[in-house]
Amino acid sequence: MSTVADIAGALAEKTRPEKAASWDPVGVQLGDPQASVETVAVCHEVTEEVIAALREGTPGLLVTYHPLLFSPTNRLLAGRSVESRAFSLISMGVSLLVTHTDFDAAPGGAADALAHLLDLREIRAFGEDEEDGTGQIGRVGEFGASLDALDARLSDAFGHTGLRISGDRDRHLEMVAVVPGSGSHLIPAAAEVADALVTGDVSHHRTVEAADLGLAIADPGHVATERPGLEALVEIVRQVTDARVIDLTHLDPQTWS
Repeated sequence: MSTVADIAGALAEKTRPEKAASWDPVGVQLGDPQASVETVAVCHEVTEEVIAALREGTPGLLVTYHPLLFSPTNRLLAGRSVESRAFSLISMGVSLLVTHTDFDAAPGGAADALAHLLDLREIRAFGEDEEDGTGQIGRVGEFGASLDALDARLSDAFGHTGLRISGDRDRHLEMVAVVPGSGSHLIPAAAEVADALVTGDVSHHRTVEAADLGLAIADPGHVATERPGLEALVEIVRQVTDARVIDLTHLDPQTWS
């Protein structure tokens, strides 16, 4: 039977945690690395809904894309907070394994999944940040259609609600860049290699910056841009363990309606 450490090591061969950002707490975040694991659950983020689902059939390990604890804490108390959810996992005996920006950059990870969803061609990586140690969490590829066509493709994939577009809709986009999650800090890098950037959480001032650089923006939302990668993560977890895998990625951490 596999242990938490066995599964973490096997997943690391796929995701390369050394490529994660320096601020990103990837790897085993809670639990006993030597604990045996019969069942693994996979989620997008450790939400209250995920905790409730775990109580119905407690796994030995939960693999999450969004880390649970980003900041140091000196209290783990029952209630409703990220610390409380950590307390719940510990109380249930569920270890927690995080793969985040390393999975964005990994071959077959979140960035590749988003690029393939948009049918980009001749895909290559970009977006390495030497200052914080992040690998190439973006992808760029040939698109060959208008910004309006990109809008339609994103609407088909994620729905039109919440989708924001900045730029001339009739403009021909030869190259489109994608960054899952919150990737507006890569606008200058994207402008050097693409005509448009698909990412989430783009602020007004970042959008103005993009316009000044001649870069169109398509923002379907933070969660939406990560969702294709979560399907890939479930499959990778199935590849690296013989344990039963429970897919909880449908319990999206949506904060907007």
